[in-house]
Amino acid sequence: MGLPALLASALCTFVLPLLLFLAAIKLWDLYCVSSRDRSCALPLPPGTMGFPFFGETLQMVLQRRKFLQMKRKKYGFIYKTHLFGRPTVRVMGADNVRRILLGEHRLVSVHWPASVRTILGSGCLSNLHDSSHKQRKKVIMQAFSREALQCYVPVIIEEVSSCLERWLSCGERGLLVYPEVKRLMFRIAMRILLGCESPRAGSAEAEQQLVEAFEEMTRNLFSLPIDVPFSGLYRGMKARNLIHARIEENIRAKICRLRAAEADRGCKDALQLLIEHSWERGERLDMQALKQSSTELLFGGHETTASAATSLITYLGLYPHVLQKVREELKSKGLLCKSNQDNKLDMEILEQLKYIGCVIKETLRLNPPVPGGFRVALKTFELNGCLGIPVVWQLASPRSNDPKKGRQRSQCLLCLAWKSHFVISTMLLIAQVSCI
Repeated sequence: MGLPALLASALCTFVLPLLLFLAAIKLWDLYCVSSRDRSCALPLPPGTMGFPFFGETLQMVLQRRKFLQMKRKKYGFIYKTHLFGRPTVRVMGADNVRRILLGEHRLVSVHWPASVRTILGSGCLSNLHDSSHKQRKKVIMQAFSREALQCYVPVIIEEVSSCLERWLSCGERGLLVYPEVKRLMFRIAMRILLGCESPRAGSAEAEQQLVEAFEEMTRNLFSLPIDVPFSGLYRGMKARNLIHARIEENIRAKICRLRAAEADRGCKDALQLLIEHSWERGERLDMQALKQSSTELLFGGHETTASAATSLITYLGLYPHVLQKVREELKSKGLLCKSNQDNKLDMEILEQLKYIGCVIKETLRLNPPVPGGFRVALKTFELNGCLGIPVVWQLASPRSNDPKKGRQRSQCLLCLAWKSHFVISTMLLIAQVSCI
């Protein structure tokens, strides 16, 4: 074979496919930016759109923080990309995030990726809008009133005390904090959000299966919106269906107790409030909507809280002087020594723990359990004085870690006040164990 033939073969084998691939990426980039508002003279943020159809989703899912750090170092606080099937502008920096948050319902609106909406379902609070969202939120927030929080404290103490006894029995073997805390938070969320009975001794295996299903659903919550076998969306929906099947049993048992007037009428959990709201409006109970709302409540009530509690334990171990001040405040309230463990712990005492409250807030600021959120631009607007954000484009913004901007941070999926008091109760009992 002559030299010309070898060159032609190499051209067809390597060079031509490479050129076609580069051309496809360029055409994909042009296609993505073609949806921009032509009437806006401001340039788009810098960045790339990744591979055709997949965008840069795979890189972000596989590399996660490394991918975000690389993008920030290369393009700065604002850049364009393509995530989860949509053109996306990632926005960082306290002032930029503050403008996004203050522009809620005027410039932007909450809009989670298609995979999140598909897995959680259209009936959950995070996927509702306008009057439906306001009405559902009003009902659910009754479960996070001060009176309701007071009712939750004894349940939290009971579960945490039981869990701590088991942890202490491990001795020198040690244990992994995050998995254990997650199981603890899951049991508490089941009891105080869905009103389930205290778990029986033989239900540990079923409980572990449910926790693992939540972990699988969470891992695949943000994925490409492609429902084919072995895809992230497929695995997430499969885990979701298992969760719904288990939760439906609890919901039906809850409805039977309510109809038999056996449920506690003084302190109502979120599931009971949703059921009674439908009855008061003369509506037929939508089992699918109840399952979706219950799944969302459990997801927001144990995943993020477990993360916050684990971060708190970690930081207290890293900063002994902070732990010492925490112990001093607990001692001043008579909550530290074993002889004083019978003291009634209630909301009034929790609200007096000012330093502990600051420690918890600082933990949430440094390591927020919900690192950011997704929104969609309602209209084209400028950001940072020189960049245009196109209408209908997706925006991904993290929480601000600037303490001066702390008051402008958006709330988590569930009431942050409930999480704070919950973690306080957890820390109180952990601190009590330290002096036994």
